[in-house]
Amino acid sequence: MKRTLFTSGTLLFFTLLFFLACEKKTIPLGDYPGAQIFHGIVRADVRCYRCHGDIGQGARAPALITSGKSIPRDLFVKTVLNGRDKMPPFASVLSEKDIDEIIKWLEAVAALPK
Repeated sequence: MKRTLFTSGTLLFFTLLFFLACEKKTIPLGDYPGAQIFHGIVRADVRCYRCHGDIGQGARAPALITSGKSIPRDLFVKTVLNGRDKMPPFASVLSEKDIDEIIKWLEAVAALPK
């Protein structure tokens, strides 16, 4: 019997992995421009959710919304544009309008019933 590169079990595993990777996740208030920027839909090189969590709740990086309130706008904009600690700067990638859209979305998500 000829040995193939993939056994049927291996092929099934990679097929399942592919479909799981392609699964579309639901983004709360996903029609907001800020949600699309935050999740890398608008620009593939901006994926805030990877560090800050799907809704800014915090993950590998600090939460952007706590107790229903966002961080002060000035600090948020300055941090996004210039970077801070381990966060890289995004001044060459995002405009202040983009950042304002992200803030609007984060505030709308914070106002959703828990």
